[in-house]
Amino acid sequence: MSVATQARAAKPSNRLAPARAGASAEISLTAAQKRLIRESFLKLEPALDLVGQLFFLKLFRLDPALRGRFAGDPKTQSRKFMAAVKLTIISLKHEDGLAPTLKLLGVRQRQLGIKLRDYRTMAKSLMWTLERSLERSFTRETKDAWTTLLTQITHILSGSDAALLRSVGGSARV
Repeated sequence: MSVATQARAAKPSNRLAPARAGASAEISLTAAQKRLIRESFLKLEPALDLVGQLFFLKLFRLDPALRGRFAGDPKTQSRKFMAAVKLTIISLKHEDGLAPTLKLLGVRQRQLGIKLRDYRTMAKSLMWTLERSLERSFTRETKDAWTTLLTQITHILSGSDAALLRSVGGSARV
């Protein structure tokens, strides 16, 4: 093998490898990425209600059809969403992580009609919200850490029911 081929093979990729059938879906972040996410979230914490409202304003501008997916009072939905983000941040400290809960949540959301494109729109809205809310402290490294986290969450939430059933020892009938 040539030196150039060896270098390409050894070079780490910034892209997420597609999940193989039966592979476990886990949130995989470096310690530095976790620290950047936690630190940036702490800066938002005093204004979580406003940040949540900003997220939903942007989300419904990006895709007005998503408004129907969020029943109830917008302030309540905003609080629920930001509580879920906070739970995600807290879970970064734990080895067992959030992936099992996200898998089950993804099944429920797919039953409600949430599609991969909806998760991507939500991630785009959250990234926009973080950028506007954190301003200069939303550095390139912080943005990359959040992007990695949201990409992995989207991947887990949008997984197939059959893969979930196999991971918990069930059988999937199509």
